[in-house]
Amino acid sequence: MAESPLPHRLRYPALYVFLLGGLLGSGLNLIVTLALVRFAHLNPVAGFFFGTLVNEAFHHVYYHVVYVNQEIKLRTPLPIQAALYLIVAVLAAGLLWCVQHIIHPLLLADVVISLAILAVVNTVINRISTFSSAALAMVEYKAMGETFYDDQTDPKKVNWFRAWFHRSRYKRLTQFVENVYQPGMSVADLGCGNCWWNINRYPVTGVDINQNMLRWAKQHQRLSDYKITADLADTGLDDHSQDIVIMSETLEHLLNLEQTIAEVRRVLKPTGVFLITVPYDFFLGPFFILFNINCLWQGYIRGSVYHRYRCGHINHFTMKRLRAALATAGFKAEKMFVVNGMSLYCAARVEPQGDTR
Repeated sequence: MAESPLPHRLRYPALYVFLLGGLLGSGLNLIVTLALVRFAHLNPVAGFFFGTLVNEAFHHVYYHVVYVNQEIKLRTPLPIQAALYLIVAVLAAGLLWCVQHIIHPLLLADVVISLAILAVVNTVINRISTFSSAALAMVEYKAMGETFYDDQTDPKKVNWFRAWFHRSRYKRLTQFVENVYQPGMSVADLGCGNCWWNINRYPVTGVDINQNMLRWAKQHQRLSDYKITADLADTGLDDHSQDIVIMSETLEHLLNLEQTIAEVRRVLKPTGVFLITVPYDFFLGPFFILFNINCLWQGYIRGSVYHRYRCGHINHFTMKRLRAALATAGFKAEKMFVVNGMSLYCAARVEPQGDTR
């Protein structure tokens, strides 16, 4: 099957756009703060509070007009964004107060120092929260070696925590499949990689973009068959042919999430079960913090391009969001639970009354 070409996007370098926005926003903040102190006779802390609000409002418009990652479909509602802007302005005012009481230089120097500190913090937050790219990460994933996932479980190749985390989630997935598998059942793993979890050598058909991993998995009897595809919404599997469909740590990478879940429904038997694992990835939760620290370390210290794009994580799931995504194709979660505080496991079936096709 011919592979669909990746979208070719011509755009300004994100770093240039980010630096320009930072310079303009900080300059605006400085001007508003000094003007309010000089002409409205406000306290410097109050002036910096309002200057920061103006800065935040500018950036809200700037990034939507000049640059926005269109791959990230989950958007924060405007009222929540406004509340976050107020919190940032309060924290910024508190920062200026601390700088004034610790350093005691001139007002201009106080504000510049505070803006420099805010710029560093904003750079880190912006980097880890907006620069994911599933399309670009997919280019890196396609060329990965066949033992990439095995390497993630080896403490000699990665740190002990990463090794423990990945080995733990693979073993739990094996148990998850064991709970529903019966001899003679057909199983498909979409986005399977090298199918590390299949230590029991169930007859699994793997579907993935990485041919090296698929071949290696079949040679080591983790897969009985495989299909190569550039799009998991087009698996090439027959209609209603699978008793179990597995997607482990895959949904978070998908640009076409709804279409792929609809494809799962097409290939799943009416009585079949859809087994899912995704990161339990809510803002400032355990996974969010540890994953982004790892991406910064692997991407910018160790030089992994894949991690610079946050491994292509553009969908972020809580229980509510996962249920809503499944419901679009007529699935209902029968069982859902959190493992290690960082992974979300779900078993879902098609609701009999709702054929959405």
